[in-house]
Amino acid sequence: MKKFAVCFGYLPMKDYLGFSSQLHLSNNIFTIIISALKNARLVDSEIIPKIRFTSRTDRGVGALSQVVALYSKQVPILSEINSYLPESIRAIGMSRVSSDFHPRRDAVMRTYSYFLAPEKEFNLSLARKTLIILVGDHNFRNFAKRNPKKEGKTIKTIEAADIFPVGVNTYQIRISSKSFLWQMVRRIVGHLSELDNGKCDSQYTQFLLESKTVKFKPKAAPPENLILENVQYNDVQFHYDQKALRSFQRTLTEHFLAAKAKTALFDFMTSHFQERMQL
Repeated sequence: MKKFAVCFGYLPMKDYLGFSSQLHLSNNIFTIIISALKNARLVDSEIIPKIRFTSRTDRGVGALSQVVALYSKQVPILSEINSYLPESIRAIGMSRVSSDFHPRRDAVMRTYSYFLAPEKEFNLSLARKTLIILVGDHNFRNFAKRNPKKEGKTIKTIEAADIFPVGVNTYQIRISSKSFLWQMVRRIVGHLSELDNGKCDSQYTQFLLESKTVKFKPKAAPPENLILENVQYNDVQFHYDQKALRSFQRTLTEHFLAAKAKTALFDFMTSHFQERMQL
């Protein structure tokens, strides 16, 4: 049997419970992918426990680079896998890998992006100063949801972090690290929002990194605006399927246009009520 790594992308949607190893959940993205691999005759029930993936993602979080590693007697055909998947989930790339490849342990860098649209202009200078403090080796226990399995393993290294505008009062926060704790990115974003709203000051950032116990952790930002942007490996070169990429892009465009129309609707309703309030 040969081992392959397949790269998947999926939309940030609440229709699915997220991406996790809980295969008993029918609307778990990993469960849906496993079903597609079985229908494509790439795996059987005996092989399923050996299938591994890069990162767990919560409900509503999207991905452009979720990697699933599997053993198979035949080379995966992405178009066949996609024929058994909903349009919101696509197999987009594939690579032959060594038998000891592990998509989670062998990742050298993960990059997440969070998109933020606050009511007012964001204080970019303050946010960047805060992100600079967070870069490097720190104990991020106060920037994560408690996980008994990770007790004593909460020191992580943020390699890069930045925030930049991508539209009118719309910002992208990009954070890169070899690995993350549960809700770590979302709680960092939540902390930036709390700083911007004056609920705490920059000294509290250092306190969160150094204190063993805090009364209030930063609130996790909503998951729908978070995406697993990229996962890097040293010795894995993915070959991307152009047809699958075009299909996924069409689906993204459809959802983008729908969201754009919904934004215009909400903007109209807001303006309408503002006019009434002035009467």
